[in-house]
Amino acid sequence: MFSPTYTARVLEPAYRNWKAYFAEDIVSVHEAHLLGLVERGIVPRERGAVIARAIDGMRESFSYPEAIPPGVEDLYFVYERELGRRIGVEDAAYLHTARSRNDMDTTVFRMALRRALLAFEEDGIALAEALAARARRGSGELTVLYTHGQPANVSTMGHYLSAFAGDVVGGLEALAEAVRAVDRSTMGACAITGTGFPLDRGAVAARLGFPSFIANAYEAITTSHWLTRPAAAVEALLQDCTRLAADLSHKASCEVGLVTFPDSLVQSSSIMPQKRNPVILEHARIQAGLASGRCAAIRNLYHSAPYQDVNEAADAPVTELLQAISLASSAVDLVREIAENVGSDEARAREISSAYGVTATELADTMVRKAGVGFRLAHEACSRFVSAGNDPEALRTAFLELTGRQLPFDDAEIDEILSPERFIQVRTLPGGPSEEGMALVFGELEARIAALRSGLSSARAAALAASERLAADWRELSR
Repeated sequence: MFSPTYTARVLEPAYRNWKAYFAEDIVSVHEAHLLGLVERGIVPRERGAVIARAIDGMRESFSYPEAIPPGVEDLYFVYERELGRRIGVEDAAYLHTARSRNDMDTTVFRMALRRALLAFEEDGIALAEALAARARRGSGELTVLYTHGQPANVSTMGHYLSAFAGDVVGGLEALAEAVRAVDRSTMGACAITGTGFPLDRGAVAARLGFPSFIANAYEAITTSHWLTRPAAAVEALLQDCTRLAADLSHKASCEVGLVTFPDSLVQSSSIMPQKRNPVILEHARIQAGLASGRCAAIRNLYHSAPYQDVNEAADAPVTELLQAISLASSAVDLVREIAENVGSDEARAREISSAYGVTATELADTMVRKAGVGFRLAHEACSRFVSAGNDPEALRTAFLELTGRQLPFDDAEIDEILSPERFIQVRTLPGGPSEEGMALVFGELEARIAALRSGLSSARAAALAASERLAADWRELSR
């Protein structure tokens, strides 16, 4: 018998995790493994059929006990004991031929994690699509971009939001790569060295929807990459989400006032009637931060863990990561809602542009192009101009002192040079906020999103096809 403390703190929580997250996948592993044993002649077909029909019967009429039975180590032994009760211990024992809980567990965990990651990828792609669409709509909406917390350049909401969309897409591409580390079967590795039975590891992997298996049996059991890589990818994407939420919170403040939100995303105060708090930004930041922290914990768990079969790859860390992904999906949904509903105050953008000289860079550039002076002199003249409250006479005086020449622009020309529209229109290099500059940005962004969507559709189609094949082969055996 296990100690009450060990049972309460380890075995019972693990049993609950298995019932909640892994019980269905382990039955699929039983089915794929038994089919492989029969096909390779390791278990006679007649005996395999007896086991298969018992498994079908358990699917219809067996429920796991509410708590782990005394003296039982985990959910698998509860299942095996019930199978033995139905068909006899001897026949039931054949199901465990040429496998271990090691390769079973890690395969089951990978199946559950793959499913969760694909669902999260779906949410992430929906966010990227929403951002791209909102950015397209915002191609002509004026805003002001900040650096180091200070007004820097006038731009557009399309330019701003498409930048974040690019980071989201990059995060999703890293996530898709991480899923490939998950999407490999470990069945056939047994404890750590494989088996002398002639298994077809590829066939078992294919029935479980894996495109391949990990060839080295020791690596299959000891590797941590199937946990740490997706954890890192999810964490990075969430950190980007917290940065956007923080930046929009700054831009939504009364003092800045560049972005707005509809009443449906704003809460008031119980005492201050004037308050309009866009708290969805805070909730997105909180949920993303909490989920990110869980992902970081998964990565840190493997610091100095022995390169062996260890319980750092057991149900508790996997369940923690699954819960982190669930919370991450919630955070991403909130960010998508934010992206679809954020508005811009163009009048305020003009005020800030004028008050803080955020188009002064273009005035300096125009001096270089049309007045024939070096940029450093132009920069100094424009700096004095902004410091003097945008006084044209201060600009002329500074230009004369620095160059010995008269400034060749009248007041109307200065105003036109400093207009937000001109600032945007002349920035036609790829990546700039003008229509020409954004053409490449939008084209690349939408192509990458389409590739992600296609890859996800292919992965889901492959999983469905494998599930259908497993079901068909199982029916043939169990009939």
